[in-house]
Amino acid sequence: MKKIIYLSVLAVIMLVSGCDPQGFEPDNDGKVTSIAVKEAVYVSTGTPSMQISFKDNEELQLNVVILPQSAKNQKVTFTNKHPELMTVTETGLLKPKAFGTDTLIVSATDGSGVSTRFIVNIVDHMVKATAINIAAAAQNKQLKIGGAPFDLAANVTLAPADTWNKALSYASNDEAIVTVDAAGIVTTVSVGSTTVTIRTTDGSNLSVNWNVSVLDVTRTPVDIDRTSWTVTTQTHNGYGYAWDGNTKESPVTGLPEHMFDGQSGSYLSLVKPGGNAAGQQPPADSEAPSFIVDMKTAQEFEYIKWAHRSGAYTNPDNGKAVSTNNYNYLRVYGIYLYGSNDGTNFTAITPAEPAGNDANIVWIPQKVSYVGGVTSVEDKPYIIPITPSTYRYVKVILTVQSRTYDVDKYQHPDYPGKGEPSSGNTMQIAEFGLGKIVIE
Repeated sequence: MKKIIYLSVLAVIMLVSGCDPQGFEPDNDGKVTSIAVKEAVYVSTGTPSMQISFKDNEELQLNVVILPQSAKNQKVTFTNKHPELMTVTETGLLKPKAFGTDTLIVSATDGSGVSTRFIVNIVDHMVKATAINIAAAAQNKQLKIGGAPFDLAANVTLAPADTWNKALSYASNDEAIVTVDAAGIVTTVSVGSTTVTIRTTDGSNLSVNWNVSVLDVTRTPVDIDRTSWTVTTQTHNGYGYAWDGNTKESPVTGLPEHMFDGQSGSYLSLVKPGGNAAGQQPPADSEAPSFIVDMKTAQEFEYIKWAHRSGAYTNPDNGKAVSTNNYNYLRVYGIYLYGSNDGTNFTAITPAEPAGNDANIVWIPQKVSYVGGVTSVEDKPYIIPITPSTYRYVKVILTVQSRTYDVDKYQHPDYPGKGEPSSGNTMQIAEFGLGKIVIE
């Protein structure tokens, strides 16, 4: 790139004003008495000298002023002491080869013997860093296990601002605590304290250590509010539910909405294929019953919350009590889960930790063996991790229960069961919910 710079000196100022510099004869038989260069400036470093500076990736055209203006031969020659640093054309164009300091001699060619010397500074255009600065808010950073990765690079700057190569390298000094990639993204591994070394790559050889501590975290399950939820069931012949505790016209429990009332003694009750209850007798080969929850708006969730029937329940409308019946053949052992945003097109939601010979089954925990008539009180809901999802509608197919628990088809690897289907007519779900884990 060719660069022309005009910097005035005393001789140039006097030339423009129409008079010769003090001590110069206005005429010297038509010969040159003085040579000046507009791009040169006086620099006092002990002994005053004339200097020219330009960058090693630019060219500089010199503008020479001859005094007196009436000199008959104003042609000059250019020579320099270090041609390995720069070349000079016969028209005074300086072409750099490397940064450093050279001496330029400009000489008259009219026999006057007049010449002048200039120190030429060829400056390295690749400005190197003088400091690595870490933002105050990022110093001595505390991160948490399982938290979001930290962008260290976004908090690091170099001085001066025009440093030519701003690329940095990052290295964790204990990768058992944190790791850091080439882009400066820090990921926690375990609890502890360490440093990350930040280095320049521009040749300045600067480095600095960034202190980081990794703390343990609190993982809190946060349930989605169920106040506005509605639920519909899909069953053989379209019956809505299997009433329990009184009459079909005045049931104590068994209704779908009882899954949202916060009580483990009330429940949704549906008849198993091949079962016979509440006036319903679906064929053994009929489709498994299911229900669809409408949350009214799309929600993010990463677990389901499920409670088995456990304990007594009193109907708040009529005061009637339901006796406790905790036989595990009334439970659901495994489900298929689906999500949708239009209520029509559903997508499978898989468990976070698949098990058994069907990876799509979300298994419901049990305190005792999966199949049989053993009585067992489940004293709390279960939080079951699933693939993180965002949907408005969630469909639950009640796939695995005592009549379908089969070693050749549906079986949890930790519970071999009896090897054959067992009894039971209904499936009862006390509580169903969705939520996500908040990390603090």
